[in-house]
Amino acid sequence: MDIKVSLDNITMTAYVKTNRLHLLKKLVENHVAIIVTNAMTDLFNASTKAEGHVILKIDYDKRKGQAFHARPFRLEFNPNKLRPIDKKIIETIIPCLEDISISRADLAFDLFEVDCSEFVLEKKGRPTATKEFRSNLGKLETKYLGASRSEKQIRLYNKKIEQLENGTPAEKEFAKHFSHWWRLEFQLRNRSVEEIFDIINTIIFKPFDFTDLPVETQIYLVAYTRDKNVWKKLHRNTRTKYKKILESYKTSEIDYLELLKELLKHERPRLEKELAYFGGRAP
Repeated sequence: MDIKVSLDNITMTAYVKTNRLHLLKKLVENHVAIIVTNAMTDLFNASTKAEGHVILKIDYDKRKGQAFHARPFRLEFNPNKLRPIDKKIIETIIPCLEDISISRADLAFDLFEVDCSEFVLEKKGRPTATKEFRSNLGKLETKYLGASRSEKQIRLYNKKIEQLENGTPAEKEFAKHFSHWWRLEFQLRNRSVEEIFDIINTIIFKPFDFTDLPVETQIYLVAYTRDKNVWKKLHRNTRTKYKKILESYKTSEIDYLELLKELLKHERPRLEKELAYFGGRAP
């Protein structure tokens, strides 16, 4: 078993310094790696690509920014997929910006050689929108906590299958090396980005193994984790009782959530440094 943590997606928004707008436009229009799809006086859309996949997405729309009282410049990328040339472009762009804000950041835990198809993923506290997809055998393939457009969404999915279906040739070859590869991902937007190192404390994440508990208890826990429509019909006191059991009961010798927390604690300085840099606050 191996577990890694990284920032998986970053969206930066900012204002462009008045005396640097010309330099920024010149970079976008003339850089050999940047593909411009739209360019006007107060607007441009551009990107860099590798093997047909977008690496950097660069957008500027002064009029839209003024109309919505928003930062007009936007840069989207996955830090894990940046090539040296993409990093150089970002290093050139950042000094042209001011009032930089990270409007989206994804924190990703990759679990290698761990089969999470029989894991519990639930949110502590108040219930949230839940959607999941299972195989014909009833095994979990993907689960979402929170709506896609909400400030916080948590996802657990089979990363190996996703890479084999959608990855580049190199990514597909990498995925083939593992029997299991799952990803637990926290997508945070706007002010919720500030909670990136604390949101892991809001979930329950453990193998689904309650065979030593009474059958009645197992039935309630299956309803809680598999059928929210049935679960919400139960009395509030009943729901509270079994939620506590789900959270506290030790289902495995390995405390996977605690492992993730320890890894995050260890890697936090590195991740904070990345966030600070992309937020324009690095020295």
